[in-house]
Order: sequence, then structure tokens, then C-alpha cells
Amino acid sequence: MGAIDLDIPGEAKGQRQPPSSAVRAEFWGEADAVRRHLTAEAPLAVLDYWDKLRGARLFPSRAQFDPMAVRKYLPNIFMIDVLPDGEFRYRVVGTVISEFFGAGNAAGKTPQEVFGEAAEVALAPIRICAGERAPYMHKASAEWHYQDRNYVYYEVVVLPLGESDAAVDKVLCCAAFVGEEEAARI
Repeated sequence: MGAIDLDIPGEAKGQRQPPSSAVRAEFWGEADAVRRHLTAEAPLAVLDYWDKLRGARLFPSRAQFDPMAVRKYLPNIFMIDVLPDGEFRYRVVGTVISEFFGAGNAAGKTPQEVFGEAAEVALAPIRICAGERAPYMHKASAEWHYQDRNYVYYEVVVLPLGESDAAVDKVLCCAAFVGEEEAARI
């Protein structure tokens, strides 16, 4: 498993820089190892469902994934197509994620179209997940005001999907935004 824990934003204790100075910790590898670092309900539930689907495989296929099995968390889910040319395109983007992006619904767009020059920050976790063919998660600061709540950080789990264990063709992501009150309890 790969991991970077950060005490100070931007100061990595590992071999690589995290995707953003906002990232406080990132982990990737076996589902059980990633699960230990998640605290938010939505990413945990989606990871558990993904893990159940995969059985003996490294990861399940998109056809196995039934969105209705995790319908409670659909606003927090986004899925990305891994294209043959090495590009990525948002396939589905939940409403909470769309509002966080601040660019409307990103479905059908590339990260470059949504984030411009900052696209690599969004792509780094996707590249790790697809390249390692393993779950990835990170916690990052996110000062964000939404529906009369102030969020202080978010957790995201990034999960590979594919027809065979040889290649990832889609990436399933679920993010949860943790508010001030929740953060104080954790």
C-alpha cells in the first residue's frame, strides 16, 4: 500500500507530492487498508459495496455496479471514463459534486474543461487508482459553504472498474464533505 500522511500542508513524508497542498493524507492499496482511514459514511458505504461486488477479482466491472444499491449516496458519486488515448472524461456527476466543482454538471466534460490549468490536481487520484488498479482515498481541507453549512474537509474514495483485472476502464468516486460539527466529533 502507498501512503502519505501530512502534518503540514505540502510537506510529504512519502516519495511523491500529493495532488494538492490541501491534501492532509492519502492512501491506496487493498480495500481493507484504505477502509481503515475512512470516517465518512458515504465513501465507506460505497467502498464496502464495491468490495462486495468484486469477489475474487481486483475490481468489479461497471456492469456489476447498480447505482440503486447506493442510491442514498448518488449525489456524492461521480464516475469517470478512462479513455484509450490516456484521457479521462466525467461520465456521471452527482449534484453535491457538481455544486462543489462550481462549474455546473461536468458530465461529458474532461477535467481540463472543468478545471483548466488545475486539472492535474483532480486527475492525480484518478491516475493513481487506474495505474495501481487499486482503491485510493484522501482527506483534504475544503472550506466550502453549502446550504447553511460550513465544511472543513472532505474525504474521497476512488475505485477502479473494468471488464477484466488487466485494465481499468472507469473510475467510481464518492466524496463526503465533513462539517464543523462532525469534524469536532471525529
